[in-house]
Amino acid sequence: MYADNFKQVGKNISLAMEKRGITQQQLADRLGISKQVMSKIINGEKAINVAELSQIATLLGSSADDLLSIKNNYQEHMPEFVFMGAINNEEAQRNTDLLRNAIDEIHLLEGLLNE
Repeated sequence: MYADNFKQVGKNISLAMEKRGITQQQLADRLGISKQVMSKIINGEKAINVAELSQIATLLGSSADDLLSIKNNYQEHMPEFVFMGAINNEEAQRNTDLLRNAIDEIHLLEGLLNE
């Protein structure tokens, strides 16, 4: 999953919180985590596991599917890279996706190391 996807999930959680009138602190308290960890989840800086996602969905009266919905803006906003031109074949797209995924994984690992 791309780091952008974690940010989208965080935005989805934030929107569900707004609809329910729940603050980050209230949700964090109900989940038994700190507000700082909740903030990282909402900002897409911390991946959440299935159990956490299920708890959050239940507390927000939402579904896991709604919280996980990803708008695929990635392809709309980054159809080309200046250094390599447009990505116009499946192999180049796959290779680019693999590279982005590796970079995102490195960022997540860095975040875990800094916790």
